[in-house]
Amino acid sequence: MQNQSSEGENENIRRYLSASFALSGALLEAHSEEAAILAAMKVSAELLGADGSAFVPFNEWKHSMPALKYGEADFLQDADWQERLSAPATRHACRICEKKQAGEECILLQGIGDARNVFCVGLRCGGREIGMVSYFFSALPTISADQHQFLAEMVRLTDLAMDALRTHAQEVEATRLAHTPLDLKEKLIALDAKNEEFLEQLEYKAILDERTRLAREIHDGLAQTLAFLKLEAARMQAYISNGDVDALSRTLQACYQTLSDAYLDARQAIDNLRRVPDEILSDWLVLTAAEFTTLTGIEIDVSNIHLQHLFSPTVKAQLFRIVQESLTNVRKHAQACGVTLSAFERDEAVIIEVRDNGRGFAPEETQPASQYGLRSMRERAESIGADFQIISTPGAGTRVRLRIPIREKASL
Repeated sequence: MQNQSSEGENENIRRYLSASFALSGALLEAHSEEAAILAAMKVSAELLGADGSAFVPFNEWKHSMPALKYGEADFLQDADWQERLSAPATRHACRICEKKQAGEECILLQGIGDARNVFCVGLRCGGREIGMVSYFFSALPTISADQHQFLAEMVRLTDLAMDALRTHAQEVEATRLAHTPLDLKEKLIALDAKNEEFLEQLEYKAILDERTRLAREIHDGLAQTLAFLKLEAARMQAYISNGDVDALSRTLQACYQTLSDAYLDARQAIDNLRRVPDEILSDWLVLTAAEFTTLTGIEIDVSNIHLQHLFSPTVKAQLFRIVQESLTNVRKHAQACGVTLSAFERDEAVIIEVRDNGRGFAPEETQPASQYGLRSMRERAESIGADFQIISTPGAGTRVRLRIPIREKASL
């Protein structure tokens, strides 16, 4: 019985991890608020085992969202039901409803034969509730504590994704307005009206970008570590019950190593947050290399750091994060005993390289968590007009190379 219980718990953990990865990936790929909400509905409905789900928007000021549905249940395809989903009366009823779980008294279930129960979760964006996601069941659902936790995380991640999408849309609109052929006076008036809001949004976007980065790091680091330790704890309970001391010892050793890695992650994250973009880049690189060696015991060769060019704070902030992510990948994945950190000027460009002598990798072997880190570095490089390369071969180490054209940097 103990083994069966452990196996069932392990399967649940795997399901939640798989759903978390699917949700994070889908939200990162979403190019609209509608796509982000549909992604959240799809992943969460499948995890809960719901017959389908729907999103009832509350139509905030300045933002009007469409009603959305997901699933193959017959009533979801019914034209009359879809009209009810979009009706003002439904929006009002959902906005004032205080029940998370209901039966056929729910306005969305009245007169429907193949769904008799509903469970609802409110979605938020920028601190405001923007609508309600409803999950439909033919039988009375039992939502477990783990499922509640996943839904809370789904709401938080969707909030972050939609915040980023709205900020980007406002930037695009401001850029479009700046290039619209209006009378000069009209353009100046329009730009002045947008200016204060746009500056606030730029500042907020910087904060949001860092929040999103931290959310990714927590999800890809701490959350996975805790899930792994929970799985291993269940195994150790089974080993104790069976008297398997050897297996228990091996598992304890694996847990100890995982906790050691998590401790290093936390220390490095704190050090990264302390670094500010007002330092000279070459000095920061040398200091970061020394801290990395102290933290990991891996020596870094900094003899090829010869950099005179001065970057703007915006550019330096992105370069800091790319180098930090590169060194984090070396520590967590490379199994290297040596690293070379280079920074120099060549052909009207600045070259920054992080090279290790570790095990290397093939692109098809890259794990999902690592893919997010690599994509984050590439996006940061593109945001400052830098060329980004990763060169790696199994058994021959890895090189991360940035080429930043100096003429382009001068305009940033």
